[in-house]
Amino acid sequence: MLKRELDTFCDKTEIEDFSVHPGAFLGWIRILVLFYTAGIVLLWFGQPLPAAILATAGMVIMSLQFFLYIKLIDPFYPAKKGKNVIGILEPENEATQQIIISGHHDSARIFNFFIHQPSWYPIRVMGGIGSVVLLMVSAWIAALLQMGSRTLPGWFTIIYWVLTALLVIVLQLWFFASNKGTPGAGDNLIASAAAVETGRYFADLRKQGKGLKNTRLILASWDAEEAGLRGARAYATAHKKDFAAIPTWNFNVDCPYSADSLFFLTSDINGSVKLSESMAGECRDICIDLGFAAEIKPIEFLTGGTDAAELAKKGVQATTLMGMPWENSSRALVYHTPEDTPENIEEKAIEAVLLIARRFVEKKDSE
Repeated sequence: MLKRELDTFCDKTEIEDFSVHPGAFLGWIRILVLFYTAGIVLLWFGQPLPAAILATAGMVIMSLQFFLYIKLIDPFYPAKKGKNVIGILEPENEATQQIIISGHHDSARIFNFFIHQPSWYPIRVMGGIGSVVLLMVSAWIAALLQMGSRTLPGWFTIIYWVLTALLVIVLQLWFFASNKGTPGAGDNLIASAAAVETGRYFADLRKQGKGLKNTRLILASWDAEEAGLRGARAYATAHKKDFAAIPTWNFNVDCPYSADSLFFLTSDINGSVKLSESMAGECRDICIDLGFAAEIKPIEFLTGGTDAAELAKKGVQATTLMGMPWENSSRALVYHTPEDTPENIEEKAIEAVLLIARRFVEKKDSE
């Protein structure tokens, strides 16, 4: 459907297929639960070293798979075919720069923790992860004492009982995400639609003889963002040489629910990837000039990542415009829930997205 829309005004459109293992991205959660449970059993059977190894392995998998979005366990999950949708609008003259306007069309799995007692979300998640850390540290201490032929202190049994009691917190992580998907209107099909409409706007201007002079406009709707940014990664890897040929910017949009919560990211993937601070600042200034409040800030640790990170890794100047509270303690009430439907997106927020994107493209072309 997205491609059919782009076909009506773009010079070139295509669907780029790629391979993805969607179950892997959140797979670390249940691995952590299994390793913790096995570790508790091993401790009670006097095997602290295997318990320590399991807990450590769980933390390594979590750190690489979620903190850094590295494809560590992907090969162990079924492969699916992902589809990125791309539309290209050429300028009137030779293209000496290009701007990618992007969103993602895949929807997230429902996060049960956002439906049942959402105010407890940080405690439940951090409590579960913290329990695994406590198991890892305790098991290593017990293993080192055992290897030194030393008897564990009597009070160490209390730690074992505490770790056993914490099973209640860890086991609930098994039900963190549902197998069902959200409608995905605000996260993030609306951003893909906004990219299409931004392209249509400039195509209409070109028909009037007022088109972009030297800026190629690329309209992208990524797939598999909710599976660890795999669609944007596939595109960025395939088009790395194109990015190096001429200056490239990526104006990415994600979760634009509210006009009162607009901000531009200066870092991504839990703070591990640096985005363009100058571009974020430029977009913020445009936003303010248009009468919308906005700020720039780094992404908060443990809040995940956006597609802009994958293009930034390949040398693209990139930022993501978001429109919702994005701290660990708060999210939009409909985020990753069955209520992520069109009526829960503010029209003013989409107006802001469209106007900021247009102004940024026009500004770059005039420069």
